Amino acid sequence: MEAFLVTVMTPTIIALGYHQSVNDAVRMGAAMLIGLMVGAFSTFGDPIGVMVINGLANAASPWVVTAFFAGALQRGPRRAVAGGVAAMVAGVVMYYIGALLEGHTHLLFQFVVWTAAAVVSGCLFGLAGITWRMRSDLWRPIAVAAVSGTLLAEAAHRFILVEIWTGWEWEITYVQVAVANIVMAGLLLLVLLERRHWLPALGWLALVTGAALLVLLTAYALLWGW
Repeated sequence: MEAFLVTVMTPTIIALGYHQSVNDAVRMGAAMLIGLMVGAFSTFGDPIGVMVINGLANAASPWVVTAFFAGALQRGPRRAVAGGVAAMVAGVVMYYIGALLEGHTHLLFQFVVWTAAAVVSGCLFGLAGITWRMRSDLWRPIAVAAVSGTLLAEAAHRFILVEIWTGWEWEITYVQVAVANIVMAGLLLLVLLERRHWLPALGWLALVTGAALLVLLTAYALLWGW
């Protein structure tokens, strides 16, 4: 899912940048469309027998990348925040529609919690997306590092959990998802940044990765008692 977003959305966003006449409704509609896509992927990718797809369907990384590109599609910071939130909320709604169709019930509390998380992440990563597209100074590598660092933090968290539970083996879904996140984090840096921004991006990448991993570990401890 992340590979699709990078390879398809990057040239689309560049093209929209040169065609400012494309109205805001179309841009917002595109953001909601990719949000619906990631929601559908999370719902219907879950039962697929391919472990890495199953794992990514339950991972945060596709959502983070989606919010980033949803924001990058827009024409200014405020609209980027709105686009990121719209994409994330649309994805959450799609996910829970799919869950209801599959027969799951008593989902109101989870829906409220994940909608709140969608609003927060949509604001943060939507703003990062427009910062990447519109800025050419130091803020640009910071914006990309925010996304790549979050992917690396999730990868590190998966590795930590695997080591605690069973030890590392390639056949374990968590290991495959972690490796996919690492590859995608590097790809984002290489594709979205000019070479002159790679070095400063690495410094911010380390900072974001550490901070995001701390957040993940804290949330996991609060929710599951570890």
